[in-house]
Formats: sequence, structure tokens, C-alpha cells
Amino acid sequence: MPTTTLTKSKSVSENETKLASIRQSFGDTLYELGSIMPDLYVVSMDLRESMRLTRFANKFRSRFIECGVAENNAAAVAAGLAKAGKTVFLATFACFSPGLNWSTLRESICYNNANVKIVGGNAGLMNDTNGATHQMLEDISLMRSIPNMEVFSPIDAIETAKVVKAIARTKTPAYLRIVAPETQVFFPQSLSFTIGKSHILQKGSIVTVLGHGPILTSAFSIKKPSLEIINCSSIKPLDEKTILSSIKKTGRCIVIEDHQKNGGLGEAVASLILTSGLKCKFIHLGVNNLFGQSAKDYQQLFSYYHIGQKDLEMAIKNIL
Repeated sequence: MPTTTLTKSKSVSENETKLASIRQSFGDTLYELGSIMPDLYVVSMDLRESMRLTRFANKFRSRFIECGVAENNAAAVAAGLAKAGKTVFLATFACFSPGLNWSTLRESICYNNANVKIVGGNAGLMNDTNGATHQMLEDISLMRSIPNMEVFSPIDAIETAKVVKAIARTKTPAYLRIVAPETQVFFPQSLSFTIGKSHILQKGSIVTVLGHGPILTSAFSIKKPSLEIINCSSIKPLDEKTILSSIKKTGRCIVIEDHQKNGGLGEAVASLILTSGLKCKFIHLGVNNLFGQSAKDYQQLFSYYHIGQKDLEMAIKNIL
């Protein structure tokens, strides 16, 4: 299936002033799927309201399993349900899953190729007020490293719904990373999501900008030079063909992400570039081996950790 390419036009820009909750989109989509998928189960770890699971829990009581603050047990319960033929969504904050139960995810879910979708909420520095303990910046690295695990990080609420529906149809483990605050809507309703495919949301010829999650939207505010902006919401599997084709055209690549540099999308792309023998200029904007901290606004944190819009602008200037 060819990668969808979309020149930034009305279909993208008309949404730019709209805000929507990625968490709410996740919860609403699960509720919708619950009515048409009788084998869909949700396993919670005492954060049903924050993860927007209350509607599902109230309507599908026999298919909502509350495990409380017991992350490893919850992962084992999810694995057992999956081996019994169920499609299971295991949902809590990313700092707890995969942060606390990684070994159980590896042994009970991935080793058995069990049909469990791990959803890590409130990820990254966008969880601004809760500080270092809850700002999970290592989840993509953890989940990319496990065999059989697929990894996804949608750009906004619209794409989140599409990703949830896509992974609900698969029979393999998956990790979905979502953030806490409402964010701008950029993903066109008319655009489909396909596992393993990226979307060129703005065509350009001078610099390739890659990213995942809401932080990528900062690139759309930069009017010059001509940026090719690619939404890499499917981190594993990665759309190697689209990424390499764009970098061959521009000769310059910047990766921006609200995650540690270690093990993130940037390292995956750097490895891809090296193994392909492609020569290009490359800059990776990510958190550089540091923990997070509390702030009044996550944009302050983006600036402090040098992954904000001004840092992207400086990176573009330097790479040129």
C-alpha cells in the first residue's frame, strides 16, 4: 500500500486552531469498539477516570477488569485473557506500564505473542506538573527493544482514534503512547492510518523533519525554508522507504521527539541512515540523558530541554 502524501493545505490547516484530548479520543474509541467487538476487554490499574475508561467500565462491566495498583499482576491478567482468545487493552500511565511491569510485558505478553495492547498515558514532558517520577521519557526505548512488540505514538486526537481501531484488529502485542493535555488537531479526518506507514503532512524540498506525537506540530509554524514534515506515528514497524526517499531528496534530516535521545525515534532513524549508506546532515532533538521536572507549562520544559520550537528553528538554521 503506498504511503499517503498530503501537501499542507486546507485539509490540514483548517484544524490548526482546534484543541482536542488524545486521552478522551482513546476512551471514546474503546467505548465505540466495545459495542462491535464482544471479545474486547480492558484491564485497568486504578486510573480509569484519568485514562477515560469510565464509560467503557460502566457499560461493559463484565469486560472491564480493575486490578488496582498492581501493575505486574495486571499485565499477567491481560496475558491470560489474551491467551483465552480475547483482545485486551491494558491501560495506565506510561511511568507504571511499561515503567514498572516491563519484565512481565516481555515474558508473559511478548514472548507468547499475546494479543494485548499496552496503552501508556501521560507520557513525556507534556505531563508537566507531575515531575520526573511521572514524566516517562524512556517508554519508546523500552518497548522498541522487545521482540513482537509494535510501537505507536499518534500526533493528535483524530489519529489516536484511527490507531486504536487499527491495533484492535491485529492479533499481536502493541504499545500506544498518549499524552495528558489537550493538543492541536492536525491529522485530517479523510486520511487513513496503516501500521508501518508514515504520512507526509507537508511536502518540501530543503529539510526533512521527522517526529511523533504532538511535539511535531511545532514544525508547521515554521514558514521558511521548505520543510518536508513526516509524521512517524508508526515507530515500530518504521516506514523506512518513505523516510529514506525524503532524505535522499533533501539531504538534511532533523528528528524531534518528547523522549530520551537514547532509544528513541532519532536513534532508529540514524541507524537506518547509516545502514542504508545514505549521506546526509542529521540533527536529533530529544531529551539528552536527563530526568524531567515540574513546570507550570510543558512549553517551558520543551524550552529548558532544548526541544521547543525555537530549538527546532535553530536546528534548521544550523543544518543549512
